[in-house]
Amino acid sequence: MPSIKLSEKEIKEFCEKFKEYEVAPTNEYMEHFFKLKGASVSIFKSGKCVFQGSSLDIFSDYINVKKSDIEYDDFDTIGMDEVGTGDLFGPIVTCALLVRCEDVFKLKEKGIKDSKTISDSTILKLGKFLISNFKFKTSIVRNEIYNDHYNEYNMNSMKAKLHNQNLTLLSKEVNFEYVCLDEFCSKDKYFEYLGEDAFKDIHFEMKGETKSIACAASSIVARYYLLLEFQRLKKLYGYDLPKGSGDASNKMLQKIKDDNKEDILYHIAKLNFKNISK
Repeated sequence: MPSIKLSEKEIKEFCEKFKEYEVAPTNEYMEHFFKLKGASVSIFKSGKCVFQGSSLDIFSDYINVKKSDIEYDDFDTIGMDEVGTGDLFGPIVTCALLVRCEDVFKLKEKGIKDSKTISDSTILKLGKFLISNFKFKTSIVRNEIYNDHYNEYNMNSMKAKLHNQNLTLLSKEVNFEYVCLDEFCSKDKYFEYLGEDAFKDIHFEMKGETKSIACAASSIVARYYLLLEFQRLKKLYGYDLPKGSGDASNKMLQKIKDDNKEDILYHIAKLNFKNISK
């Protein structure tokens, strides 16, 4: 069920182009309704345009042009993002989360935005709110699993498989109109990693968390679980592990070596990072 958002000018042009198919609207929220053999088009007062049916070829060029510039927050959107891939210590966490268009304003009021711009203490509060009120799926790859398999997958192929797993599971539980993935590799490469198992109808957006509040919310939930994992590792091994892979991480790595605790790196670090081999 493809959906697009139209401006007043675009609605006027659409109505003129397909006027022979227009019939009376079927509810009070609908501005225009078009009925064709095997297809229907509903244009709502909000400007939202919904295409239904099995014979949408007549609209294909128009839909494809509009799909390149989607206002995701006007639609029920699954956002996908990940955290931890650049950190020497800790796991990788991916998340797919559904935000319905009627919840966008509430989330903006709550301060939902790119998780990289939010403090850890706030992430813990917002994460609890999101996991209690929204449908989502996460995948957590702890260091032991990562270290056992990094020779089989490069980082991007691993992320693609995790995102596809989350999306496949979530899509079976909810209805949605768009999927927005915070782009980390080209579309062609993403689907090459996944092959026949790929969930196909995905939109790739650079800095997706700034274009879709669903992406921003998914990044917060992913980081929420990342922080819980860092807390778990601190409790188990006694080190307050830094994020990232810069100077702070190198200093922590040296401290662990000085303490003769290198055996715990398998459980707390990504062993293929250059920091480890220095």
